Amino acid sequence: MNQEVIAIGSCTLDCMLQVKDILRFELLDKDVIKKYTAIEYSHKLNVDGVLFVPGGSAANIASNCAMLGLNSAYIGILGKDFSASICLDDMKKRGVNLSNVIQTDDDCTAFSVILKTEWGKDRSILAYKGANNLLKPENVKEDFFQGIKAFAWTSLTTESGCKAIEKALTLTLENNGKVFAAPSMSIIKNSPKWAKILISNSDVVSLNKEEAQEFTEETDTVPMIHKFLDMGIKLISITDGPNGSIISDGQTIVNSSIYEGPVEDTTGAGDAFLSGLLISQLNGFTLEKSSKMATAMSYLESKEIGVREGLPNSLSELEVFVNNNSIKQIVSKIV
Repeated sequence: MNQEVIAIGSCTLDCMLQVKDILRFELLDKDVIKKYTAIEYSHKLNVDGVLFVPGGSAANIASNCAMLGLNSAYIGILGKDFSASICLDDMKKRGVNLSNVIQTDDDCTAFSVILKTEWGKDRSILAYKGANNLLKPENVKEDFFQGIKAFAWTSLTTESGCKAIEKALTLTLENNGKVFAAPSMSIIKNSPKWAKILISNSDVVSLNKEEAQEFTEETDTVPMIHKFLDMGIKLISITDGPNGSIISDGQTIVNSSIYEGPVEDTTGAGDAFLSGLLISQLNGFTLEKSSKMATAMSYLESKEIGVREGLPNSLSELEVFVNNNSIKQIVSKIV
């Protein structure tokens, strides 16, 4: 069976630590207030809760799309450890094709420590890329991309990893599929050359406002949108947390609010947003409906602790939510 969606990028075991006994301070740096989470030197802190959750942007997107009924696959390298077992079992349970996953003794599975504090949005993350960084172009098999509809890539920062993404991107376009990009700050800051190459060859790009500001060197949203569109991007989405999102196809801009309700954990919300855009694009939905679907995916994912939780198990279930709940949208022509 041909794969409709293939994702390449991070697959990580997240260790979420609930911490109260920690410091927070702010510094003024060139008229910009920067916030810091701090541990007093040589102190032992008490942790109030520990939760292990399979994550990683590409693994999240592959899992989300599989849950929505798409034939989805993940390509990547993991270690041979307990982290890999948890990550692979979860993706398999959600219906992801793992036939192109490689396990190695050369490094351990990627691992992240997420510090959850009492300060709301704060999610300081310690990330180890591990085996994710071992992916090479030869691990991307040409025949696996036959009949592909969508390829989603998230950040790898090594030269070989970026070349593997580039190969998959090229194979997708050769097979008339669409390329969806979810670049993180790591590739934008650490591999700006590759960030530009991969983003400029993608059809749809989704990132948050801080990432868009860093990549475009613009502070306002509309100039950012123009820079992406000038690169040949067909659809750009910029999310801004509680302030909602803006998406544009070069003709129209849709500014959407978020769905009202309790938010427990925003880890993976950006991946859920891209997943909503992806399935919307494959179904030819309007820009307004695409924004609603993506916003709904992001909201439903944030309602529960951990990634991939709370998400719908079918496209129809997602559409029911969108039809029964409303958000504010402002639609305008791009100028």
